[in-house]
Amino acid sequence: MEIDSSGHVRALEPLPFVLRGRAYLTMLSDPDERPDVAPAASPTAARALELLASPRFARRPQAAPEEVRQRIDTLRNDWDDR
Repeated sequence: MEIDSSGHVRALEPLPFVLRGRAYLTMLSDPDERPDVAPAASPTAARALELLASPRFARRPQAAPEEVRQRIDTLRNDWDDR
């Protein structure tokens, strides 16, 4: 896929479906192409588990479930209005 400067997506090869609707794009960097980032600084499952077990994570602020649902609904509606 290729995305032009105005955000239009173009397939680089034939697709078995028509491109329409919304999509999420995730851009991942290749660690081999980033010599400035040390391998130890790369996210790993072990580091994620360390965070989940940490006192800092245990003390994190938590929102009320209804507040989270309302924020999600607001963001969904905002997206639909564009």
